[in-house]
Amino acid sequence: MKTRTPIRVPAAALLILAAGATFAFARQKPAAPPRGRSVTLGDLTSFELKDNIFQIAAGPDLVRVIFYRDDIFRIWLGPDGAFADTPAKPEDAPIVVYKGAPVAEAWKETADYYRIQSPVCVLRVYKRPLRFAMFDKDDLTVLWQESRPLAYGPSTVQTLRRGEAENFYGCGMQNGYFSHRDASVNIRLNTRGWGDGTTSNPAPFYMSTAGYGVFRNTMAPGKYDFLSPLVLSHDEPRFDAYYFYGPSLKKILEAYTLITGRPFFPPRWGLEFGDADCYNKKGKTPDVISKVADAYRANDMPGGWILPNDGYGCGYTDLEYTVQELAKRGFYTGLWTEKGLDRIAAEVGKIGTRVMKLDVAWVGPGYQFAMNGMRDAYEGIEKNSDARGFVWTTCAWAGGQRYSTIWSGDQSGNWEYIRFHIPSVLGAGLSAFNAATGDVDGIFGGGALTQVRDLQWKCFTPVYMIISGWSKQTNLMKQPWIFGEPYTSINRRYMKLKMRLTPYIYSYCREAYDTGVPTVRAMVLEYPDDPVTWSKRTQYQFMSGESLLVAPVYEDSPIRNDIYLPAGRWIDYWNGQEYFGPTVLNGFETPLEKLPVFVKAGAIIPMYPEMLHDREKPKDPVTLDIFPSGKSSFSLYEDDGVTQDYRAGYFARTLVEVDAPKMIDTAKEITVKVGPAKGKYRDMPATRSYVVDLHIPVKPAAVRLNDKALPGLDKKEEFDKAAEGWFFDARDRRGVLHVKTKALPLAGGFAVKIGL
Repeated sequence: MKTRTPIRVPAAALLILAAGATFAFARQKPAAPPRGRSVTLGDLTSFELKDNIFQIAAGPDLVRVIFYRDDIFRIWLGPDGAFADTPAKPEDAPIVVYKGAPVAEAWKETADYYRIQSPVCVLRVYKRPLRFAMFDKDDLTVLWQESRPLAYGPSTVQTLRRGEAENFYGCGMQNGYFSHRDASVNIRLNTRGWGDGTTSNPAPFYMSTAGYGVFRNTMAPGKYDFLSPLVLSHDEPRFDAYYFYGPSLKKILEAYTLITGRPFFPPRWGLEFGDADCYNKKGKTPDVISKVADAYRANDMPGGWILPNDGYGCGYTDLEYTVQELAKRGFYTGLWTEKGLDRIAAEVGKIGTRVMKLDVAWVGPGYQFAMNGMRDAYEGIEKNSDARGFVWTTCAWAGGQRYSTIWSGDQSGNWEYIRFHIPSVLGAGLSAFNAATGDVDGIFGGGALTQVRDLQWKCFTPVYMIISGWSKQTNLMKQPWIFGEPYTSINRRYMKLKMRLTPYIYSYCREAYDTGVPTVRAMVLEYPDDPVTWSKRTQYQFMSGESLLVAPVYEDSPIRNDIYLPAGRWIDYWNGQEYFGPTVLNGFETPLEKLPVFVKAGAIIPMYPEMLHDREKPKDPVTLDIFPSGKSSFSLYEDDGVTQDYRAGYFARTLVEVDAPKMIDTAKEITVKVGPAKGKYRDMPATRSYVVDLHIPVKPAAVRLNDKALPGLDKKEEFDKAAEGWFFDARDRRGVLHVKTKALPLAGGFAVKIGL
């Protein structure tokens, strides 16, 4: 296995960059700019099709147009007829992983242009001068159009007309931003630290509400001006771009990740709280057992993995003993490395580590170097164990989503930190980074209030962790109990809720792996036809999956303003109050213990029992938290949660369907159908019990399980002790019917019918 040794940085590189130091990066070195100047393509001089590849000449310059799918094509410039690909070296990790052959598309010539027709879109190739434009399949609506020909030289530039209402997303994790109209966006790593407006994880990819996306196949830094016109440049003399027809943003993400790789699928325990630090600055690595791991359990706090730092003057000791003891307490062990991956085979294969956190030192001489480091760490875990790769890094690039969690760099915990991280995570998701975050309450600074507020909303995202050891304001520590009450209890409540939400979030992580669509979704991803969601207007809220709308609190205030609820019925997750959209909520009361969360009517939210870590107890019973409205469904995904078996098809899906009136007040009967689990996986249980929590306003007349009447119980205590039955609690969130089943075969399925 190839490994990479990172560039040495004097003192902690994270600290240096957090202080705003400029960091220079070497980049891929293509051939010198042709003729030593910028060259603009001239008139089209020839057009031919061979082996399903269109080759177009403009004097000595050639352009290839290659369709890989009806909705995916590539425009590849060969200055003076020479085509350069990336990566330049065969041992380097590629950005493009798609291996499909070109497909045939029809074409015809007109007086002014050649028309390449696919079943879903049209590419026009104008003759005088050579320019390109993309239209819908009827060749009537323009999606994008070059306002001037491609120009190459010291930088290569594409210039496009901008639509009147066109909005743009993508570009990787842009700290503080997810919507880019009227902005100039750097496709290059930070030069000004890690704060608002910097770029922690750039990606040469964007997509538009016009219905298209573009990925520039390059490792060279660039800049995208989403002004009028659009000016899109990279610092190299080559042009190589893939174009995707949607028209939906979700469809564009599917196509983009087909080319560059799907987001990696984390282990189930990877969704749990992580704790990283240079624990042994004054001591030994095993000190983490009593000082950290035991403290989590003593404080009744969930936590799934602990990550000692082996760099910055720390190093590790007695690692094998540490791994074994942490495992007894429900923690996996990782390493935060500044020193390289030369020992990863033994660390993973013999000692049993399962996480690797890379560092800014890993970007070193360029983005390709960083990509190689991500690949080597990810494959170092997977090739030396049956475990899934679980890597954390900053300084990612397009394609990095298939290897690593990304985080936003080293900032100080404060209200501004929370504010700009919400759109940072949204933008990362719109660039196919499903696992994206920032350290809870920052690596520096922080305080009791900001820790609670930051942790709350991150409990509705796939991944989160804290990094201790650098915050003087919190005595160097960041654990969620350090500020005492009431903060500890609030943190515990949300962390335990996240554990219960594991099957919901994990199912969406599988969807991200299958389609490229992230778990944390900007409002525009779920409501693309609502113009309110297009711009920065909704940058401080998001959808967690399809059903939960989360509006983080990012100010020191007991109220939250400007919460936008799209069309439909929404239910306050905590008290059951209903709202009807489209509407804006101002003055919404948010005491410290309350994060604004709204459930979309029709939601089906699967939940596991309360636990501190994934290995603590069986996933039984499964609770189905249901907010009935019309016909709705949820596909519950499950596997062993740990191994790579899912790639061989070892997993199960269970379809949950609900049939109810659209307005629940008119309901006479509601049916909940849980289908048979289809598939199998390691240690899959044969039977399981269920709790169905149905949010309805009135007590039912009867509840039947597979046509058998279930006993109604008068008190919650009786219900808790019973093997099966039902109990209606009118005081619980404006009415909740609790239905319990005995253990049932997963292969059989069942139906619950509620008569009202």
